[in-house]
Amino acid sequence: MAKRPAAAAAAAMEERDWPSLIPDLLSHVAVRVLAADVVDYISLRGVCAHWRASAPSPRDPTLRDPRLRPRGWVALCDGDGVRPADACEVAFFHAGTGRCLRARLPELQGHRIVGFTDGLVILINKDTTAVRVLHPFTRVSVDLPPIAAIFNYMVKEQHSRAWMRVAVCASQDCPDSIAVVAWFPTVPGGGRRRA
Repeated sequence: MAKRPAAAAAAAMEERDWPSLIPDLLSHVAVRVLAADVVDYISLRGVCAHWRASAPSPRDPTLRDPRLRPRGWVALCDGDGVRPADACEVAFFHAGTGRCLRARLPELQGHRIVGFTDGLVILINKDTTAVRVLHPFTRVSVDLPPIAAIFNYMVKEQHSRAWMRVAVCASQDCPDSIAVVAWFPTVPGGGRRRA
């Protein structure tokens, strides 16, 4: 007898018309989900066409909106011994929830990962030294100019590109863009360069 109410509740859940949620309620839920995690927000938009239409796209072409960055996600790069750029995928771990995701990123082809900052992946093109900033879950990327001259000058005496450090920051020169700051900690004076 106790199973009958549980089965009835499960049937009622299946019969709910989730796509026809009141738009104001759906908008409120979307705002709260986005405030917690952009990955869950992307999943919310994937429920149905109505929900996707009711929640703005998380694809920020400038990568400037901090609400749309994958906060709390940490890249796990060395666990399987395969370089992420060669595998064209990166495993991510959410520090707050313990959730793990593996992101397929064909954009890594021909690039070397030089850093992770604020949930974004920073790449350098192996041939041209052009810098690319990539959102691992929306796959939006911003391409920046090559840094060949400063890069070649700074690493000529170094053993590896691994000595280069990078971070994404807001550009003061242009409010609708981002900047990548690169520095070389083993070089006297740090050799800072903004791309």
